[in-house]
Amino acid sequence: MVGKSRKNLARLSVLIAGLYSLHAATIPSIVAVVNGASFQPGIVSGSWATVLGTGLSNTTRSWTAADFVNGALPPELDYVSVTVNGRPAFVGYVSPTQINFLVPDDPTIGTTTVQAAGQLLQSNIFITNKVAYAPALFPLTARYPAAAHLDGTLAGPPGLLPATTTLPVRPNETIELFGTGFGLSNPRIPTAMLFTAAAPLAATITATVGGVSASVTGYLIMPGVYQLNLTVPALADGDAPILITVGGVTTPAGLYLNIAN
Repeated sequence: MVGKSRKNLARLSVLIAGLYSLHAATIPSIVAVVNGASFQPGIVSGSWATVLGTGLSNTTRSWTAADFVNGALPPELDYVSVTVNGRPAFVGYVSPTQINFLVPDDPTIGTTTVQAAGQLLQSNIFITNKVAYAPALFPLTARYPAAAHLDGTLAGPPGLLPATTTLPVRPNETIELFGTGFGLSNPRIPTAMLFTAAAPLAATITATVGGVSASVTGYLIMPGVYQLNLTVPALADGDAPILITVGGVTTPAGLYLNIAN
């Protein structure tokens, strides 16, 4: 009997410790849900979005190849998950203050609920706005977008980044830009899986650089990431603002291409 009592006491101690750990864990709290590129309001099915808050994860990491099972995107990382209107999202990055996730396919537009979970605890339910289009370019810096020459060299003024070659773009040159929130592709590619073949955008896109129209085409090249092939118009040397429009919605102002003739 004494031996059994000691075993039961040990089990009770473990249980109490577990309950204390659960009680002591920080309850995740969402303070904002934003576009994953612009960090402005408005999320889009199949595109990247970001949860900002506190107590969101005990770890900090991005997804790796080991997180994909039979090509399926991970619905959680290190037990951290996100739901949008009750549907599981696909988690690409977790940290105590930020979760980057792909919004699941859902035709619902308008008021949308987002909730995070981790350590068996759920966050507050955050109300955000889900839209058909919220185009945004991923930033390389606060002033310049993530853009590349066709040889892979990053576009930007020389010396923009340490230990990295950056070169200005030239008039009539075609460059590649990268963004999210540009809407459906045609053919439509489900968000839940990896894919190998790029698909063109379903909607027509237009662009201006320095206020001058520029030829542009867009493709979905990986989950939530769009490549935009843009031909730089004839412009003088210097920084020229770049804007891209799809579905009547334009990328946020404040990003520039550095041009040199």
